[in-house]
Amino acid sequence: MDVGRAVSLGDTASIQDVAFGGSAPFSGDAAFGGSAPFSRDAVFVGRAAELALLRAELRAAVEGRARVVAVEGPEGIGKTALLHQALAECAEGLDAGTGPRADRGGRAGAGAGMRVLAVSGERGERELPFGLVRQLVRQAAGLDDPWRAGRALAAEIDRLEAEGPLAVLVDDVQWADRSSLLSLGYVLRRLPRGRLLVAVAGRDLGDEWLPEGLRRFLAGDAVRRLALGGLTAADLSALARAAQAEARVTGRAAHAEAGVTGRAAHAEVGLSGRAAERLCAHTGGNPLHARALLATLTPRRLADTGTPLPAPETYTRSFARRLGACDPAARTLVAACAVLGESCDLHMAVAVAAAVRDPAGAQGPRTAPGAPEAAAAGGHRRPLTGGGAPRGGAFEALQKAVEAGVLEEGPGRTVRFASPLAQAAARAWLGAAERARLHEAAARLVEDAGAALRHRAAAAGRPDDALAEELAGLAAKEVQHGQWREAAACLHAAAALSESPARREELRTAVLEHTLLGGDVTRAVELAAEPSADPRPFRRYVLGRLALAAGRLERAGELLADAWREREPAFAADTAEQLAWLNLVRGRLHAAAGWADLAVGQPLQGAAARPYDVLALAGWPRAGMPEDGLAAGVARLRDGDVPGALSVLGGVVAALERAGLPHHRLMAAALLAVAEYRDGRWDEAAARAERALAEARGLGQRWLLPWLGVVCAAVPAARGERERALAHAGAALAAARRMRHARGEAVAGAAMTLLAPMLPAPGAHTPGSLTSGSLTSGALVPRALVPTAGSPTAGSPDMAAAYGDPFAAGLWPLLVERLISEGRLDEAQAELAARGDTRCTGPARARLEGLLLGARNVPAGAEIRLLRALELARVAADPLEEGRALLGLGMVLRRTGRRRAAAERLRTAYELLDRLGARPLAETCARELDACGAHPPGTVRPALTSGAAGAGGEGGQTR
Repeated sequence: MDVGRAVSLGDTASIQDVAFGGSAPFSGDAAFGGSAPFSRDAVFVGRAAELALLRAELRAAVEGRARVVAVEGPEGIGKTALLHQALAECAEGLDAGTGPRADRGGRAGAGAGMRVLAVSGERGERELPFGLVRQLVRQAAGLDDPWRAGRALAAEIDRLEAEGPLAVLVDDVQWADRSSLLSLGYVLRRLPRGRLLVAVAGRDLGDEWLPEGLRRFLAGDAVRRLALGGLTAADLSALARAAQAEARVTGRAAHAEAGVTGRAAHAEVGLSGRAAERLCAHTGGNPLHARALLATLTPRRLADTGTPLPAPETYTRSFARRLGACDPAARTLVAACAVLGESCDLHMAVAVAAAVRDPAGAQGPRTAPGAPEAAAAGGHRRPLTGGGAPRGGAFEALQKAVEAGVLEEGPGRTVRFASPLAQAAARAWLGAAERARLHEAAARLVEDAGAALRHRAAAAGRPDDALAEELAGLAAKEVQHGQWREAAACLHAAAALSESPARREELRTAVLEHTLLGGDVTRAVELAAEPSADPRPFRRYVLGRLALAAGRLERAGELLADAWREREPAFAADTAEQLAWLNLVRGRLHAAAGWADLAVGQPLQGAAARPYDVLALAGWPRAGMPEDGLAAGVARLRDGDVPGALSVLGGVVAALERAGLPHHRLMAAALLAVAEYRDGRWDEAAARAERALAEARGLGQRWLLPWLGVVCAAVPAARGERERALAHAGAALAAARRMRHARGEAVAGAAMTLLAPMLPAPGAHTPGSLTSGSLTSGALVPRALVPTAGSPTAGSPDMAAAYGDPFAAGLWPLLVERLISEGRLDEAQAELAARGDTRCTGPARARLEGLLLGARNVPAGAEIRLLRALELARVAADPLEEGRALLGLGMVLRRTGRRRAAAERLRTAYELLDRLGARPLAETCARELDACGAHPPGTVRPALTSGAAGAGGEGGQTR
């Protein structure tokens, strides 16, 4: 055994960058600090909080306060990488002879010349007495008991600490020999004061293999304990990007000879957010296993929800050892659970396991996948389902599987796999014949007809038209319960079992349609890219619907028009409805309403058809619309019935969740956020809008992004969070322009035009960038958005309704306020004259009329209209308009010399606006109150000079 060597962290030339690894070994034969140089991972992501804590502990150690850190977590979670990263950062921040200092990133370094003694336990040396101590103590001869060894180890640490700051790393403590662990406990309980850090890392620091005294010490208050969890999806995305960069740098020569494989594939395509989330859920964020999958699977494969993710070899090795150590009954139980799903009843798993009898010699031995050690030794495993079944000893078999870390007990005597990786590894462990036998047994035993049918399909070894049609029938039943993705899976299985090529193509088109209606546009795009021989107009309708959802509007128009020309009653309504949506996003509201009317008039309606929603959003509501649908919610929003809109839209979101229609649900959620914004529930509105936007991006529902982005901008804009509001509006505008989404472009452009004066930026619209004239006649739009002769929106008068779009919360009042503030009073008057006096526009209209009269120096008329606006806002339960009306009224009163009355109104306005979080308006109230000689509620006004105090009385000179 090589003796550990103290390595100076002051020698930064000894730091080597190696590939990322959750617990990557060091090069060379020795442990950390042996013959190999001190090294860290070239790629390290996440763990910001843990790194900050370790930096603080290192600083304290260098300052003379001895510290003990314990890091625990499962295999591959990154314990070693974390400790090496912290020490390497300190090495990079050293300044010889000066002690702790700040490194390039502003973090404090550990000090000059810190030494590191790093050792680790080894599985094969667990029974070797004093194996760990012998790595640390140079003079190891004569160590025959833990206490003498402990004293020798303490003396060695004292000697090295006297020479300078020292860090002692004990890794993989779960594999250390018992005698060394007793010695380590002796040292830790008698830790000297000094420049010393001891870090202990292991999978489970409460493991009974560790001596009781050591376990108690590591769990005590004197130890800083870190329990590492998995990385986040964002961290895994960063890891994938780093893998791409590494592949580009290190793989070019190899690629020239062997082509792009493994991690190099990620240099071509980035890891999507959905792929990162799926990878995170599958691996639990374990960096070792995530890295292994990134090295073998393409980003597209990681994002493909239609195919289960495998278990990487880094996991299957340990899984093979654990499962191979179980008795035959436990292995058979695991096999039964592997085909029954993520969770199942214990009695059902036992019944399936009991039903599988493997005759002696029916199947020869097969090497366990992922167990190269056994294969190299010439050993073979028994078939997983051989050796009997756990009928009498079900609980004993379950206990063995739980102890092996393969299964877990759930509530109500249910059983589930310990992790998605465990389930994937168990399925890979099974052979094809074993899986078929288990599925056959499950098909006979499960009570649910749908589950039995799926097991029959999984066990089928040849085409079966009858079984395929049964699966198609099951898919129809799944649709009735909103299970579109489950229905798509049934149809996919049916297509694989169909003997007729024509029927197979029809079923594949149905898979595409159901995947799309289930909301997964990204997966639908991948399915559509597969070759198809389906010549029916129905497929062109489905592809047109997909093109619309993906934001390819021109292609959508071609496909849907073609499908309509050869329409059949079964999908005529759906095609007309999609053409209505297409015209809506193109800004052609009259045409959208016409197609929607045509869809309503068709005799057969599709399960996902919502033509009345198009009519409502286009501003052409029709009689007969459902009272509990999105159209009714839009109508209530337009009428100013905010409580009614909240009630209806909340029900719509819940109903669409049950129906499994994410594209409609996301739209309803955005409108519900608009209603919550107008109701003053800004936190809820902002959170709901952000969730909808993130989900739409993840699903690939690009056509919704401009609307959702504008809704997301509303709350930040009202709160004065200018950069965030502009970021949302700018992203919405960019997305709309890429798609030529005219409606979204107009709404997002209007938002940008009105927000830009708040935060000027390159390319932003500036004050005065609005054309003159009335918006309702189509003339008042941002100059950058004026249609040109060759654009798809040219000559479309329906673009004029951009400021009145239901998704554009509060843009119309901002427009008129902007015109008034710029002194363009005639244009503001024209806008007001063009607006109807509805319950929705009533409060804002009355307030704006008051502001306009004030600007024309008609204070009496202004006061009357502002009082009317206040009354209407309270009736409509619109707190933002109420606060604005109070602010406007206070300003008029102050300017007419009635400061005391003005201050009363302004204080009420301030309280209301401050409670909402409308910071810019609240700040305006505060300035007006200051001008009245008053101050906002809850604030302390600075002392005034005598001259200033004398000017603040009632009826004094106004400012």
